[in-house]
Amino acid sequence: MQKLKLWLRNPYIVLYIIFVYFILFALIIDSPYDIFRGLIDIALAYDILITDYVAVGGVGATLVNAAIVNLITLVYVSRKMPKANGPIIMAFVLFAGFAFFGKNIVNVWPIFFGGWLYAKFRKEPVEKYFVVTILATALGPSITQLAMLEHIQIVPRFILAGGFGVMIGFIMPAISQNIFNVHHGYNLYNVGFTAGILAILTRIFIVTIGGAEIVPVFIWSVEYKLVLTIFMGILFTFMVAVGLLCGENNRENFRKLLKCPGQAPCDYYTDYGETTYINMGLLGLSTTVVMLVIQSDMNGAVMGSIFTVVAFGAIGKHMRNIWPVMIGCLLAGGFLHIWTGSHPSSAIAVLLVTCLAPIAGKYGWKWGVVAGIIHLNIAMHVVTFSGGFNLYNNGLAGGFVVMFLVPIIRAIRERNRTVKVK
Repeated sequence: MQKLKLWLRNPYIVLYIIFVYFILFALIIDSPYDIFRGLIDIALAYDILITDYVAVGGVGATLVNAAIVNLITLVYVSRKMPKANGPIIMAFVLFAGFAFFGKNIVNVWPIFFGGWLYAKFRKEPVEKYFVVTILATALGPSITQLAMLEHIQIVPRFILAGGFGVMIGFIMPAISQNIFNVHHGYNLYNVGFTAGILAILTRIFIVTIGGAEIVPVFIWSVEYKLVLTIFMGILFTFMVAVGLLCGENNRENFRKLLKCPGQAPCDYYTDYGETTYINMGLLGLSTTVVMLVIQSDMNGAVMGSIFTVVAFGAIGKHMRNIWPVMIGCLLAGGFLHIWTGSHPSSAIAVLLVTCLAPIAGKYGWKWGVVAGIIHLNIAMHVVTFSGGFNLYNNGLAGGFVVMFLVPIIRAIRERNRTVKVK
């Protein structure tokens, strides 16, 4: 048992186990032939929101797609960065989530290469920019879209698509660092906000220069709720078990973790060790239950959104600060007469609104509810501006919420302090 605990205290080992589990589960429910055929279908999909890979290639192929892109990256990162931390754990779990609806074994690599070039240009270690580069793959659908411009010959358009991806990977680190100063860590999806702005420019480029018409995509499966719920239930229970087995002073660490406002930058794994897995697993189990209670469909897009909540359970979200913003989003759905379970965009927004968890953590649950109400209204519309190219659409919406709401909160609090002093 002691050897097992020492083994599992290496976060990379835990991640390897998770992605091998993806493959094993895929092989149990699908044949190798169906998985291979599904991977081809996924690689050829348009990818823009919402393209559910479970509907495109099947459950098995979707899980293998997520496992492949993560395992290849994991082999490289575990050698370059032997000591993992919260942001690294977050990046891999998030990468897996969006490999269920938008990122695949083809469209992510140009962006990775761009991030590598940026590090070489700066003459700095590649690993310094790993997290922001892996998050920059949110714009993977733009690469796919450029590669499918039919009025351009195949070789030039592939060069255009690959070159554009390299450019995204190259410029994202510099831009995202500056955009962080706009929201000061109250929007956990900083790269999502950055990617959203770039996606708007990308849409303009593709429409005006590329001459393409952006056709809305809605591919959404409804028939795999049971199998996907079982898959996630096993996975998130494993995370909790690892935390209980390997964590030290779990009760005290978890209590301290719940007191954190969650404002970025923060790193739960560095501060609280394996107790972080308990937080991540509980976030996954509880949000899965929420989706079942509101009768949401369970597919690649919803599963990827749940994974996003779990991922940021390593660096900002916890079992205390996510609920106010989620409740606000659910209330907004009622005000707009959108039944959250049956409306795909609102179901996803209820999960991804948790990017605003630091507002509830810092300013209290009431402001968290307000943030959630505003967020849903914005998230339902900003996807039109970005053309569906930004997979982190709620990160863009969250950035606008912070820019609008946080100054108001601060002004009110400063006014109240002034009145008390008088």
